[in-house]
Parts: sequence; structure tokens; C-alpha cells
Amino acid sequence: MTNETKACRDISALSPVAQRACRAFLRECEREGLPVLITETYRSQVRQDYLYAQGRTRAGKVVTWTRNSRHTGRMAWDICKNVKGQEYADAAFFAKCGAIAKRLGITWGGTWDTPDKPHFEVTKDWKGKGDEEVVKYYETLDEVPTWAKSLVQDMIAKGCFADADKLHLSDDMLRTMALMERYVKEKLS
Repeated sequence: MTNETKACRDISALSPVAQRACRAFLRECEREGLPVLITETYRSQVRQDYLYAQGRTRAGKVVTWTRNSRHTGRMAWDICKNVKGQEYADAAFFAKCGAIAKRLGITWGGTWDTPDKPHFEVTKDWKGKGDEEVVKYYETLDEVPTWAKSLVQDMIAKGCFADADKLHLSDDMLRTMALMERYVKEKLS
């Protein structure tokens, strides 16, 4: 018997495709230093109806707008910022999480007409990107990791980029540039 008052936070309770999406999302959030905490994954229909009644036929603030949720289909998860006192107050945190979701092809509830910033979902035909396919691009010198800044700065100064605000460099590109720089220096010495 399920307890309609208790949230399930177990990623393995999601469908296999949603598990992959959720784990890819969490990996990318971690890479970007975002302290994400899963607050809910699967919901039984009993729990969804219980939440829907809140603010309507039961006291409390409205927390869901539908009885037909992707949570009941095991295709959605909710998050908060894992910092005491800032769980839902940091709009920039949710916007960054939303940008990661967009990059991964995950729907973010923060873009809806009635925004639901903690909510993320996928459809059964979601085609995820594995670790090797998720690529972060650095568009400006400020975004480039410290270890590669001087190299990129030198290349900008030499006119190697048409637009210094649209570098579009991945980590692999930066590593290749660093290796080429070392190779050229060795050949010239």
C-alpha cells in the first residue's frame, strides 16, 4: 500500500528512459557545480490525486495543476537546490538547470505558461545523449577553464578567432590546441 503523503525520490522508480535522462541531467548539473536534490520521482495516482486536492478540497497551497502527470507515468522528476533555506528561492539555479535540460532534450516545467521550475520530464521516445555526446562549449574567454585561458587569449590576440565572443570551444578542442602548441614549441626549439 502506498502512502499518498510520502514522496518517492528513487530514480530507479522511473521508467528506464527517464532514469537515463535523470542521471544524465544530474551528471551535467554536478559538472556545472549545481547542488541538485531530487525531491520526487514516481507518483501513484492516489498521491497525484492527494496533491491535486491540496488548495482545492484540502487546506494548503496548490502544488499541482493536473491529475494527469508524467510523474504517474514514471517519466518525470522534481528537484530543489540542496542548500538549506535556498531550496526554491534561487531563480538563477533553476534557470541553469533548465538550460542543462534543454541541452539534453529534457522538458523543463519552468518554460510552461504556468511555470513549474522544479519539474523535469521526458517522453518515452527521448533519445538521450551518453556522456560522450554531452559536450559543453565555451563561448567567451571568461568561460574557458583556467588551464587553457592563456592559450586561448594568445590565439584571440593573434586573430585566430573571427569573434572572441563566439569561440564555441569544447574541452576536446582545448586539449588538442594545448597539444599542438606544445608540439610546435618543441619543433621550434
